[in-house]
Amino acid sequence: MQLTDSGCELRPTGIDATRLALLREELFQESRAGTRCLLDHPLVREIAIALRHELSATGHLSESAVAIQAIAFDKTAETNWKVAWHQDLMFPFARAVTTAGYDLPRLKDGVDYARPPVPVLERLLAVRLHLDDCDETNGPLRVIPGSHRHGIISTDDVPSHLVQQEAITCLAKEGKALLMRPLLLHASSQATVPKHRRVLHFVYDGGGPMTEEWHRRI
Repeated sequence: MQLTDSGCELRPTGIDATRLALLREELFQESRAGTRCLLDHPLVREIAIALRHELSATGHLSESAVAIQAIAFDKTAETNWKVAWHQDLMFPFARAVTTAGYDLPRLKDGVDYARPPVPVLERLLAVRLHLDDCDETNGPLRVIPGSHRHGIISTDDVPSHLVQQEAITCLAKEGKALLMRPLLLHASSQATVPKHRRVLHFVYDGGGPMTEEWHRRI
């Protein structure tokens, strides 16, 4: 799969085993399904910058790209969630949005979120750094290739995309990164063999006109 066509791509990273182990130790000390707003964590900032440099060198990100979000996920017997088909549309901002086109404003955990306009959504890139192996048994991500090219897809229109294009299951080894456009339709099932499936999920803005300010820019 290639990012330009499919909307996702699996790539190696230069994040070594020592830093992966530190991420597992420092970010997952408590049992929780998702941990947000991690760009203030020193090690997470370091990894965000390292990945940005790597992906700028390969042309996947522009030189002006910035990390705007980092979220940690785990999937275990206690947090064995199922996620229905969706796009990632809501992102954190520095304050409540007031510009037309930035929709569905809401406050979550003290942070203002909104849905940016499609041109902004199209330039975002999610980078899912796998801290564990992800195989068929522990609820891997599934995607509909090419669905990122259709803008914001309504709930009613999702079934037609599932019929038109076969879903692909995204397996990954520890240390690999899945690059993904947030507009790509994606889902995950419950794990059949629950075990750690820890992921550090970054979102980068590739750069461009912006009338609102992101919550963080790294």
